[in-house]
Amino acid sequence: MRLKILVLSAVGFSACSGGSGAPGPAPSPVSGGIDFERATERAAATILADDIRRHITFLASDELAGRDTPSPGLETAASYLVDFLEAAGLEPAGENGTFIQRFPYTRTAMVAASRLVNYSVAGSTRELQYARDYYVIPGQLSAANAEVIFGGPAGRPSADLAQQARGKVVLFTTVGNPVIGTGEELLSAFQAAAQGQAAAVVLLLDRTQVADSIMEMASGLQGAGLATPLPIMGLSSEAGAVLMGEAGLDLATLRESPPQNVLPLDGITMNLSAPFEVSEHTPPNVVAMVRGSDPDLQNEYIVYTAHFDHVGIGIPNEAGDSVYNGADDNASGTSVLLEVASAFAALEVPLARSVIFLAVSGEEKGLLGSKYFSENPTVPIEEIILNINMDMVGRNHPDTVIGIGRQYTNLGALTDRVLREHPELGFTLIEDPKPEEQGFFRSDHLHFVNKDIPAIFFSAGFDHEDYHKPSDEVALIDTDKAARVGRMVFHLGVLIAGGTVDPEWTEDGLAEVQKIIAENGN
Repeated sequence: MRLKILVLSAVGFSACSGGSGAPGPAPSPVSGGIDFERATERAAATILADDIRRHITFLASDELAGRDTPSPGLETAASYLVDFLEAAGLEPAGENGTFIQRFPYTRTAMVAASRLVNYSVAGSTRELQYARDYYVIPGQLSAANAEVIFGGPAGRPSADLAQQARGKVVLFTTVGNPVIGTGEELLSAFQAAAQGQAAAVVLLLDRTQVADSIMEMASGLQGAGLATPLPIMGLSSEAGAVLMGEAGLDLATLRESPPQNVLPLDGITMNLSAPFEVSEHTPPNVVAMVRGSDPDLQNEYIVYTAHFDHVGIGIPNEAGDSVYNGADDNASGTSVLLEVASAFAALEVPLARSVIFLAVSGEEKGLLGSKYFSENPTVPIEEIILNINMDMVGRNHPDTVIGIGRQYTNLGALTDRVLREHPELGFTLIEDPKPEEQGFFRSDHLHFVNKDIPAIFFSAGFDHEDYHKPSDEVALIDTDKAARVGRMVFHLGVLIAGGTVDPEWTEDGLAEVQKIIAENGN
C-alpha cells in the first residue's frame, strides 16, 4: 500500500506561488460545522445544467472539428479551458507559471489521398470501397499488380508460406475482430507473411464483422497512429467471398477445411498501398489549482481529471456528417470538471488540502496526456493522494452513475456516504456493469493507479449507439444528470480536501489492481 507522506514545511512547488506581500497567514481550514455545510451547499449549487450545456455546446461544436490530438480545434478548446479557469480564480499549475503543460507526440497518419486498394481479374479492375468493404492499417511497403495467395487461417499459417509469399499479397481467414483483444491471431499471420517477404496482408473477416464494425474500425484506425512494415487490410466477408470466387474458390469451404499448403488465386493481381506520414507535435494539457490552507496538508493534492480531446474528422455517416463532435466523449466530463473547479474556487471556507484540475489531451491516442503528467508532474507525485476521473457522464439512465473501480478503495463507500447525505442528487452508485471489459484500466486514472495512487472513475457508461460516431451531439446530453454528477464529485472532493478523511486502498485492492495491470501489460 502506498504510504501517505505529510510534508511539514512548505517547499518545492508550494513555495513558488503566492506573493510575498500577502496579508498574513491563511485562515485556518474548516472541515465541519453548520457554517462549513452551508458554504459547501452554496458552492455546490453553482454547478448548473445550463452552464454545463454552454460548455459542451462550445467544445462539441463543428468549429472545433472534433478536437483531435493534435489539431487547431484542440488548441482552441485548451484556450477556452484556460480562460474559464483563470476567470474563475484558480491558480495556474502547469509549466512556467502557466495553465498549460505540453507533451511530445509523434503523429503517424495514413495519407488518404494516396491510398489504393483494388484487384484485377481477366483484364478488368474491381474497386473496393474504404470503410464499407475494408479497413486498412498503413504500412511502409506496398503491392503493385502483385500475385495473390491464400495462406490459411491467421492463427495457423500454411506450412510453406515462407517459401511462397515473396512479393505477394497473402490472404488469411480470421475469427471475430483480429485487431482487438490479445492480437495473437494477427501477430501469427503478420510474422509469417513478413518472414516470407510478402508485400501485403489481407485478413478475410468473418460474418460477425458487419458493415458498421468495418466503419468503426476504419474510423478508429484512421487516427490511432498505427503503422506496420506491411500494409494490413481487413476485408469484409462478402467482398472476400467474391474475391475468392473470382479464382474459382469457395471461402466457406476454405474456412472449414483449410489446405496445409499455400493456395494461389490464379489470374488475380492486387494493388494495395496505404502510405503514411510522420510529424512531431506538442499538444496541451491544462492544469489549474485551488490551494489548501493547512500548513501541513496543503502539500497533499487531490487531482480531478477529464480528457478534452476526441477523434476529430472521420468517415462521413449516412447523413454526410464527418465531424466526430464528442459531446459525451468527453466534452461532458470536461464541462463537469470546469464547473467543479469553479465551485471549489467559490467556496467561502478554506480547505486543508489542495485540489488540482487536470484536463488532458491525447486520451484517444492511448492516454498520452495523463501518462505524461504522471511521469512529469507539476507537483511532487508522492504528494498526490487521490485521482477522481470523469469520462462520458452525460447519457444513459438518469438515476445511476457507475463508480468504476469502486471496490478497490474506500472511495466507493465514501461516495455512497455523499449520496446518503445528499439525497437530492438522486443517484445510486453502481459497480461496473461490464467488468469483462476492464473499464478501470482504460481511462486516464490508470496512470495515477500505476503510481499506487487511489483512484475512482465515474462514468454514465459507454454503451450508447453514438459512441465514437458523428452523432455524439450536444442535443443528446442529459445536462441535468451531468450537473448532478458534478455536485456529487464536488462533495466527495470536499470531504477529502477537508483533511479529516483519507483515501485508501482496500486491504486487497492494490494487490489485485497491480496483478491485473501486470497481466495486461498496462
